[in-house]
Parts: sequence; structure tokens; C-alpha cells
Amino acid sequence: MHKTVIMDTNVYGELLIEEKSEEIISRIDKDDSLYIYGVDIISKELQDVPSDKKIKGQVFKEVVTSLVARYIASQYYKKYNELRKSRKHQKSVREKELKYTEEDLKNDFLIIAIASLKNVDIIISADQRTMLSSIAKATYEIVNKGDDLRTPNFIDYFEFKKRYAR
Repeated sequence: MHKTVIMDTNVYGELLIEEKSEEIISRIDKDDSLYIYGVDIISKELQDVPSDKKIKGQVFKEVVTSLVARYIASQYYKKYNELRKSRKHQKSVREKELKYTEEDLKNDFLIIAIASLKNVDIIISADQRTMLSSIAKATYEIVNKGDDLRTPNFIDYFEFKKRYAR
């Protein structure tokens, strides 16, 4: 059974610096249980990486950011902003999280909105500060439930890598 996956931009960077990056990438590429989506905003971020730092790889299907995804991402920000100021989440919010603007979180929230709209199974990321934070996950759940969308599962890159780094 295939699992649909989106890898956050930082995953590509982490793969670049792995000691055995080519072997890991080859094992991921050969894993028929994964169907990896590319996302246009991730492609744009990767274009800014110097050419000597890029990995040549195949993306099976690129998903383009829609107006609906942008709207959902803006809803995530509104709810995130509300939650980070609430008493319930005060203890889990770090000082730095209070300063994140919508612009700081825009791409992360767009990726999750696209994944939710496309019913993607898994998001892989190394970003514990924003995308994988407990308050962000609570945000996705609340907004997606209201919009009748399924929130993807999240896997930390370093856990994901263990499967392929033998």
C-alpha cells in the first residue's frame, strides 16, 4: 500500500549533509511504498540553493499552490495566533514563537494546507520549532476539523532517515 508523502524543504537540506546521502536517497527512491509529492513552493525554495549543493532526484508529481490552500494557510495563522496567546498553550509556547509573523510561517502553513487538501498521508520535516511544534499541530487539527479535512501524520526527518540509513 502506497503512502503519499511531502518532504519539507529542510529534509532536502538534511539529506545533502548526510554522510551516506547518495545511499539514503537511493533507498528512498527504490521504496515503492512511498509516493512523494513535490510542492511548487518547496521547488522555489530549493531553486535558491547553490547548484553545487543540489541533489538530482525525481519528484513524481508537483502540486501547485491554489487559492484555497492560501486561504486555509491564512486560517492556520489566525488560529495559531489565537492559540499561542491562550492560557491553555502558554506553557508550551516558547518566547520565540510569540514573535513569528504570518510571513515567517507562510510556507510551512501552505505546505500543510496543500497536504490536507490533497489528503497526503505523511509530512516529513526536521522543523520542530514551527511546522512540528505542538501548537502548530493543534492548529492544523482545529482548522482542518472545521473544514472537514484530514490532517496528515507528521514524521520527524531523523526518525524517517533511520529507516533508510543502514
